[in-house]
Amino acid sequence: MARSIVIMAAVFAAGMPAAFGIEAAFVPDAGGGGEYLVRVEPDLVRSGSPYTFTSDVPADARDVRRVKIYVADAWPPAVERSVVEASRRPRAAPVAAASSRIADVDPVAAKAAERPWGLLTGSLIALFLSLGANAYLGQLLANMRARYVRDIQSGLIKV
Repeated sequence: MARSIVIMAAVFAAGMPAAFGIEAAFVPDAGGGGEYLVRVEPDLVRSGSPYTFTSDVPADARDVRRVKIYVADAWPPAVERSVVEASRRPRAAPVAAASSRIADVDPVAAKAAERPWGLLTGSLIALFLSLGANAYLGQLLANMRARYVRDIQSGLIKV
């Protein structure tokens, strides 16, 4: 079951960027559930626009027991503390995919696609070797030109 919260919010006229000033936070509690908090700036509500704002509840929020909507310029101090404390707690791992989908995935290919570090490392080494070779060739060219100009000025080479 997809969980989403639909909140009325103002959006600028067509062609203009969407209005900012809407924040959402999930604050888990000790019982495994939690509260989903939404803060909407008062200017967005006053305009009475017919547009909607949709906020998806995080996948690891298994049991949202309460939705609180604040119409304010900032979180109230007590709520701000709980949001900050919740952001510092480690998040639970997302729910695993269905078993039928897991059986269809080749684990070797999934691991190779997940971490292409060998290809990335090889490309970076080739890049740095190429840059070093170009710097060396530039230095050789500068030295050869300096010798050529010196020989022309001393009269060893006639142009």
